[in-house]
Amino acid sequence: MLFNSIEFLLFFPTVVIIYFLLPHKFRNAFLLAASCYFYMSFVPIYLIILIISGFVDYTGSNLIEKYKHNKKLKKLFLWVPIIIDLSLLGYFKYAYFVTGIISFFGVQFGMETIVLPQIILPIGISFHTFQGMGYLIDVYKGKIKPERNPVKYTIFLMFWPQLVAGPIERAENLMPQFDEKHYLSYINLSEGGRRMLWGMVKKVFVADNLAVFVNAVYGSPGDYNTTALYISTIFFAFQIYCDFSGYTDIATGAAQIMGFRLMENFDTPYFASSLTTFWRRWHISLSTWFKDYVYIPLGGNRVSRPKWCLNQLITFAISGLWHGADFTFIIWGFLHGILVIIEGVTKDIRAKISNIINLGRFNFIKTALCMFYTFTMVNIAWVLFRAETFSDAFYILKRMFTGLPQFASIARTAELFPGIPCQNIYVAVFAIILLLTVDFLCRKSNFSGMIGKAPDFIRIPVYSLFIVLIIAFGAFESQDFIYFQF
Repeated sequence: MLFNSIEFLLFFPTVVIIYFLLPHKFRNAFLLAASCYFYMSFVPIYLIILIISGFVDYTGSNLIEKYKHNKKLKKLFLWVPIIIDLSLLGYFKYAYFVTGIISFFGVQFGMETIVLPQIILPIGISFHTFQGMGYLIDVYKGKIKPERNPVKYTIFLMFWPQLVAGPIERAENLMPQFDEKHYLSYINLSEGGRRMLWGMVKKVFVADNLAVFVNAVYGSPGDYNTTALYISTIFFAFQIYCDFSGYTDIATGAAQIMGFRLMENFDTPYFASSLTTFWRRWHISLSTWFKDYVYIPLGGNRVSRPKWCLNQLITFAISGLWHGADFTFIIWGFLHGILVIIEGVTKDIRAKISNIINLGRFNFIKTALCMFYTFTMVNIAWVLFRAETFSDAFYILKRMFTGLPQFASIARTAELFPGIPCQNIYVAVFAIILLLTVDFLCRKSNFSGMIGKAPDFIRIPVYSLFIVLIIAFGAFESQDFIYFQF
């Protein structure tokens, strides 16, 4: 069930009404039933995977607590569930990738190609797998106590607003909220509603209109000139941001209306002035997950410089692999790791140069240049992320580095993007300007908090504008959320 669908428009208010009408003691059971229904609306049979994963993690966490004084058994009951979780993830997400590599090398020795049956990737498997693993590790480290109520733990794993594409929640934040008695309040309704509205604008108006250009160019990059490649790459940067953060806004807003508080997942990432800052603002729930469960256990910053560089590369490479079963994703992660390492290694040198030329006097220019550099590097890496094959990515990057775009030709959309109506480019450009304007205004607050403080003569026209943009210019034919495939 997609957030931007008629089914969700019926599902959400129905769930909210029933949830608040029910006595408190029945609400968790109802949330579990609603979450199961929500997930089954995609591929019903894959609910079994969630149930298996939930049972394994629930059992493992309680056995860890039971045998907490036996180090060997405690470690065993940590690793057995994690191995099962990773095996499920590995089979459904990486089986084709691994067998493809084996088959490639096997052919060199005259071996037969491995043929697998058709595997449909379960929606959101990477998200709920990591959420369950994080819970297990926290129990093992003694940060939290294992949940004794299987219904409550299963809701934590399957809470429908963030089930499919996050944010990847922590048990210490979300779990206690299932014990709280929530009330339908005006504040939650208004703030959550505004958050959902802005999320819909991001998805339906911004992301899906940009997708028209991105899908056309990246589907057949050899048919387009350098200018079209530049434009579509920049469009993809905003498409993936609005697509994913739009989902997060809708999920967070829907949860807030029901009284639940989900963690923030984005913080105006394209206003970041460094790659390090960008990763503190982009997909925050995943970035902090890798920081807490991969980077810090490897030693984090408390190691020698060479070991620190290795830790960064390992963390970012795994992050790339998490995003997709292809070498393009691994290289994408690896590239970000290299860029972050370069920033860290040159930090002192850059500070000295800045002091020598007294760049601090022109702080605005310095910040603007840093933001431009960061956005440029992120866009170069996005090519690897979006390209359908490594050869396509190499072709696009080669064309972009050997030719300059002619942005003056944007008006000639029919020549740049054959088959796409000319007015679409103007809608796309306006969508990006709207997004950047709102993000700039929301640097110290989210959209809901900012607009909620505005007087009625500002809020009502803004709401009306957003509704008109969704209805009149929404690209409803491009419905899937990009991160569903992860």
